[in-house]
Amino acid sequence: MNVPRVYALGNAPLNYLVCHEIASLSVQPRVPELVLLLQDQRKLNRFLENESKLYVRRQDNSRSSSKQYMASCSPPKYASGEIAKIDNLIIGETRSPAFVNALKKYSECIHNDTNVLLLNPGFGVMEQLEQSVWEQKGFVPNIFMGLADLEQSFLPSEFAMQYSRVRQPLQICSVPKANISYDYQQDKHNTQVLEGTNNLLRLMKMLDRENTFSNIGVATRPYGDLLLRRYEELIIASCIKPLTALYPEKGVSENTSLLQIIRSLVREFTRIIKATDPHLQHIPHFESIIDEERLFVLVSRNLKKRSRSAFSKPTIRDINQYNGYFMMKAKASGLWCQSNSFIMKCAKAKLELQQKNATDFRYL
Repeated sequence: MNVPRVYALGNAPLNYLVCHEIASLSVQPRVPELVLLLQDQRKLNRFLENESKLYVRRQDNSRSSSKQYMASCSPPKYASGEIAKIDNLIIGETRSPAFVNALKKYSECIHNDTNVLLLNPGFGVMEQLEQSVWEQKGFVPNIFMGLADLEQSFLPSEFAMQYSRVRQPLQICSVPKANISYDYQQDKHNTQVLEGTNNLLRLMKMLDRENTFSNIGVATRPYGDLLLRRYEELIIASCIKPLTALYPEKGVSENTSLLQIIRSLVREFTRIIKATDPHLQHIPHFESIIDEERLFVLVSRNLKKRSRSAFSKPTIRDINQYNGYFMMKAKASGLWCQSNSFIMKCAKAKLELQQKNATDFRYL
């Protein structure tokens, strides 16, 4: 097998782990066909001083590993100075705007058949890329979305990532270039075909057949399935993030008014999804997943156990990302989103007040 060259861009922990696993495949040469695209020359210099290595380790320090990579901080060029094309690009960033900014820098290298894998893209990233990058280029490349849940993952240093465990395989789907004509059965068929024909997916699927550091594995899924999963996660986060900011943890389960707010939010969110994404209703399991009562139970259950989850410390950025996404979808379609708007404003106001008090000497 000719190993395709992959370029990797971004600072998300998942990006570091995926790079390590790809570089560890048995088909790779001594210097893996993987090029890290770093932020600037200064970071590239620091990377070279670090022996051109990225390190990954388990949080309990039971295992650690490192790989050496090629790296650059600018678009690839031929000896003539002409911009070279990138066939395979993986992007993993921690913030939504960073996805767009990162791609803009390398947009000249992207052609119609470039495979672009977005790792855990934030809500709104697809729309921002459409407006800021693809419209200007006049085409959309082959976009893939990869979702994975790494427990307690972070970067303890600039060129190292640490995590507790991988909850499930990296789930990858091909993002259709137009949702208007979306067909779920055709999506399932295309997913199977791409596994054998797309060189980036074939490389990623090799992670299933080899014993890699994390054994993360890769599962290809229809786009509709992953979009429903993301909407479920979005609804849960859009309820819990602002409510956690507004309500104390104690006594949540007995708070009748809070449960009424949750019902109102869930009803509003499901209505927006059904109105803005009518193509999803043709997916066989749509009604069972985007079901008000089921989602209400999920939100209530997650709210009660929030002290043990990432929901315990909401930020204004979180609320802008999750609740703001529903506001954007509602506004674009001329829909009412009053409950979400009100809760969003209240939560942000309280968080802003807490930030102000934390820096005001009178409250220290």
